[in-house]
Amino acid sequence: MTTQEQPGRAAEAPRRPGLTRNSDFMKLWTGESVSLLGSEVSLIALPSLAVLAFGASAGSVGLLIALQWIPFVVLGPVVGVLTDRMRRRPLMIVANLGRAVALGSLPLVAFLGSVSMAHLYAVAVVKGALDVIFQLAYQAHFPALIEREDFAEANAKTQMSRSLAAVFGRSIGGVLVGALGAAKAVTVDALSFLVSTYTIWSIRKPEPAPQPSGKGVGAAVTDLKHGFTTLVGNRLLRSLTLMGFFGNLAVSMTMAMLVVYAYDDLGFSPAQLGFVMSAGGVAFVIGAIFSRKALHQLGMGRALIVTHALLGLAVLLMVLAGKGTTGVVVVALSQFLASLTTPIANVGIMTMVQKATPPQLMGRVGGVSLPLVWGANALGPVLGAAAASAWGNAASFVLAAVLAWVAIGWLVAGSVHGIKDEVPAELQAA
Repeated sequence: MTTQEQPGRAAEAPRRPGLTRNSDFMKLWTGESVSLLGSEVSLIALPSLAVLAFGASAGSVGLLIALQWIPFVVLGPVVGVLTDRMRRRPLMIVANLGRAVALGSLPLVAFLGSVSMAHLYAVAVVKGALDVIFQLAYQAHFPALIEREDFAEANAKTQMSRSLAAVFGRSIGGVLVGALGAAKAVTVDALSFLVSTYTIWSIRKPEPAPQPSGKGVGAAVTDLKHGFTTLVGNRLLRSLTLMGFFGNLAVSMTMAMLVVYAYDDLGFSPAQLGFVMSAGGVAFVIGAIFSRKALHQLGMGRALIVTHALLGLAVLLMVLAGKGTTGVVVVALSQFLASLTTPIANVGIMTMVQKATPPQLMGRVGGVSLPLVWGANALGPVLGAAAASAWGNAASFVLAAVLAWVAIGWLVAGSVHGIKDEVPAELQAA
């Protein structure tokens, strides 16, 4: 006996269970979320320790922060090769334990009364290098724990963790520095890496052994060249990387010039600046919450075009801001719109990269792209300062808007705009 299907119901696909039922992914994601929160605490605690304990200058604090990001540019390609030639889960565990030891050494040495700026610099470099290893291994490994159809949801969850950590982690860090002191506050980050280590260690799904092309330096160099030719030779991956470069230039330039513009041109008080930046923080979380829905409704390609178009418009709003309450509202709106687009774009980019890249190449493709994508974060403030010196602070925002729209050109050139939920076979890397 058969039952007659209701009109309009036959074509509906069965509802997929959420990733909350995938215990291995949930362990990995939980550990990453905890460590991200701890890292945001250190983002406040490390510079605070330098200033409060040693009276460090702005240049010394800037160097301390830069040392944590330089490894992403310098070590990315080499670590990408390592990630594809070894099991990723042990790499993540080693990176976590190394970061826990490096950061944990600070409160210990502070207790003994022998902490120094040289020690802080060394910790920053070690942590930065291990951050590169963990991030490349994490992004390359989690697709092996889930189905291809769940990539967008997994990336959305990771982006949500980043958003919440960015919004609340620094506030928590400030409270902990005030209550415990900067050195003891760093302990929270060290402990977070131990939690992450345990969750990764408890994953049950076996990780397949990597199959490197050969042994020795020559084989590793060949693997590195393969990663580079894959990224450059694939139209989609090349376009996404260049889009990321110009998009990051626009965002980093805007964020670097915001403080100067708000104080010098608009006459903001510290409280007003804090308000407009908090508007961006709220939008960052909202964007992460609705990123998956936005990508589904618009399609991944169109969503990237819309987000970068809005980013350019949001940045241009800064030029229209004046002094007084109206200026505060305009800048807050600008920050809200710009921050709203960021997590949606990030989820779309990572999902497309994972769907276009063979699993055995994920580490190398990610590593080769890091110098360009992350390098833009360092170049943006320099470019913004140069534009401001030549034409005024407002000119830097006009340039940033143009760069955001240039990113759209790369999306069109790479046929990204037509991608919906799946990357066509002709755009996937071999």
